[in-house]
Amino acid sequence: MQATDTVEELLTLQEIDLEILRIEGELRRLGEEVAELRETVEGLETQVGRIRAEVEEAETRVRRFHRSVEAGRATLKRLEARSAAVANMQQHLAARSETDTARRNLRAAEDDQLDAMQDVETARGALAAAEGELSEAGAALAAHTAAVDALRATLERELQAHGASRKTQEGRLDRRTLQLYRSAGGGGSHTALAELTLDGVCGRCYTSVPKQRQSEIRTRRSLALCEGCGIILYPVSPGV
Repeated sequence: MQATDTVEELLTLQEIDLEILRIEGELRRLGEEVAELRETVEGLETQVGRIRAEVEEAETRVRRFHRSVEAGRATLKRLEARSAAVANMQQHLAARSETDTARRNLRAAEDDQLDAMQDVETARGALAAAEGELSEAGAALAAHTAAVDALRATLERELQAHGASRKTQEGRLDRRTLQLYRSAGGGGSHTALAELTLDGVCGRCYTSVPKQRQSEIRTRRSLALCEGCGIILYPVSPGV
């Protein structure tokens, strides 16, 4: 195979490889989008679980303080009844002291109960908001996942087709040329070929190419690598 033909075959292979890289990048991006949405949903699920626990804890406190209030009212009623039956001033003062203490305790229990009831309402509001966000995020995840699955199937079919084309194209090149292509970056994260500019420099790293090698590259007598970045150089197309 002449060097001229080899360059054309390598450029075709490079086009296939770049398309494969594009598709693989698109598939990664789609996966990252779904993963990000799933992470959002999981975070909201954790938040909803935490707020539900707060609601349950506040409701438990309401019930506990309610029992304290009921007990306090019963105690106060009993002390008030006993203070009405005292026989002397000393007993009256003692009963009054007990009654005042019971009344203070009852007010404190009632305040605690009201605070707990307010905490329940606040937590329930936060829970409703978080559940709404979770529902929206879940719906968004489901819709996006469905769209991504359809697009991924298309991209994977394209990737399979390009893989077959790549195999065919590689079959047109000898092993040494393929090794040179791969060592120059073919099939990797960057291109393996770059043009030798009209100014005689590498089109990728702009390293100057000696005159003799410029002549060899422009006549396509053999493949040549850039001394700066190791890429395969080929001449600018006629008319460019």
